[in-house]
Amino acid sequence: MKSKFYWDSDTIEHYVTGFKNCEFGNGWASLALEIYKYVADECDWENESDMREVYLDLMEVVEDKINEVKV
Repeated sequence: MKSKFYWDSDTIEHYVTGFKNCEFGNGWASLALEIYKYVADECDWENESDMREVYLDLMEVVEDKINEVKV
């Protein structure tokens, strides 16, 4: 997946590791909420539509990394 935005690898790994270790609670909903809070508080966006794009992009990047199959 080609991301629309630049995401620091540490940010991605934080959410991947947190999900795998159940640090945010249990499951995708807890991960989604943590990412939403991060985007709302720490990212630059102009309006709600913009925020949604940023959120969905990070969510997709993290989900792809979680589902990545190691060979």
